[in-house]
Amino acid sequence: MPILRKKLSLQKRIVFLITSVTVIMISTMMVFDTKSLNQSIKEAYVSQISGMTIAINGRYEESRSISDVQQIFDYIQYKNTRVLEMKLYSKDGAILAASDREQVGKRMDSSSIIIPKQDKTIVDRLPMAKNEKPVVRLIAPLQEDGMVVGAVEVIFDSSEESVLLKKRTKLILAVGISIAIILSVLLWLILRTIVIRPLSKLREAAVIVKQGGELPLLQFQTSPEITEVSEAFNDMVKNLDERYKELQQALNTLQITQDQLVQSEKMGALGNLVAGVSHEINTPIGIGVTAITYLDQKTKDFRSLYETGKMKKSDLEQFLSIIGETNAMVQTNLERASSLVRSFKQISVDQSVEVKRTFLLREYLEGIVASLKPSLKKTRLRVDIYCDDRLNLYTYPGALSQIVTNLVMNSLNHAYGPEDEGSLSIRVTEHQDHIRIAYSDDGKGMTQEVLDHIFDPFFTTSRGKGGTGLGMNIVYNLVTQSLNGNIQCLSTLGQGSLFMITIPLEEESEL
Repeated sequence: MPILRKKLSLQKRIVFLITSVTVIMISTMMVFDTKSLNQSIKEAYVSQISGMTIAINGRYEESRSISDVQQIFDYIQYKNTRVLEMKLYSKDGAILAASDREQVGKRMDSSSIIIPKQDKTIVDRLPMAKNEKPVVRLIAPLQEDGMVVGAVEVIFDSSEESVLLKKRTKLILAVGISIAIILSVLLWLILRTIVIRPLSKLREAAVIVKQGGELPLLQFQTSPEITEVSEAFNDMVKNLDERYKELQQALNTLQITQDQLVQSEKMGALGNLVAGVSHEINTPIGIGVTAITYLDQKTKDFRSLYETGKMKKSDLEQFLSIIGETNAMVQTNLERASSLVRSFKQISVDQSVEVKRTFLLREYLEGIVASLKPSLKKTRLRVDIYCDDRLNLYTYPGALSQIVTNLVMNSLNHAYGPEDEGSLSIRVTEHQDHIRIAYSDDGKGMTQEVLDHIFDPFFTTSRGKGGTGLGMNIVYNLVTQSLNGNIQCLSTLGQGSLFMITIPLEEESEL
């Protein structure tokens, strides 16, 4: 039934329902009319046999002669050809008189003996017709001195009544079917005019609105309900363009704001990198300046000895030793500063300019970790890198730098306390058409609720501590959009976190 309802239209369902109700009502009328007609026929039968039994009882009580009753049987059959057979039998089943003389004196089968009560006539339609005619058996009581002593049985031809009943049934059926058809057609036309056509126009108008077309004013001269629906639809569509423009403007503003926040987050990370590297460079440069100052002072002292002629061999040897030690100290610290500057320069350029290039992955990861040393120095954490030294990667290094930086800073800010010891791991494995970067920490881990929203924009567990909730969202967007990869996070509270990043391998195209 549910499948039928889905396939049938509203118009067909209403017509089907009304037609079904009409057919049921007509069928009910036919049943009641048939019962009423049968009751009328039964009353006519009773009336006929009542006249016969009155005559038979009167003659029998007057003469006590069976031959007189027999004559009455013959007379009744002569006058009424529809009477097929008549019997008069006693309570014990002995046939006292019959239209068929051969049955007189015989006994009836006990199952056929029916003795009605006083003043009661039994009308019984026989299951088998005589001479292929429908018949009815009428049984009336035989009375003597006010007592029932037997019964009078009349087999009556009911062909006329059967024909009348069939004609009446056919007439009612034909009239009912005609009414049902006319009612269905009228209802179909009314529904199509009042309901279906307006609804079709409303649907066409909705499709036009969906496609962005201009909608003419809808006006229906039908039922008040359809008119109210069309007016409400017109009111809804009237300012739809303005509302759409407002929503589009709000969406554009929201996207611009989000882009600005993401860019601010990136610049904030770059600013932290600049501050950290500047602090790191200060140390070797400061040591170099101190060493050069010390060497300058020793040079002046040695020059003074030389000019006064007091210089000894030991003084020359000591000065040469100081020059060697100072030179080594200055060279070491300048190389350290140069390395920091070179690493910072490459990473900062990669983060600010999105250009694909080929690079050694392990060397680049070590440079990223080196740029994060100012933040790592304040903790008791170490970072281990497991990667093939010869693995070359052709992709956006800036995106990779931002991803690793955000993952490390996320661990520092959320996975450990100020005095906690821990290990951060970056493990790279190469496969046939992609590489997999597994970043993990052994920190606090995350609850399932936090894990479900880890990559949502503006979701953070440390909003009161300055968290913006954009760090992991930036990681997700960089992995999926810039690097065309995917990222998954696995974490259990108290057992650390694991980020699985899959990046497709690409080859540098030759121009």
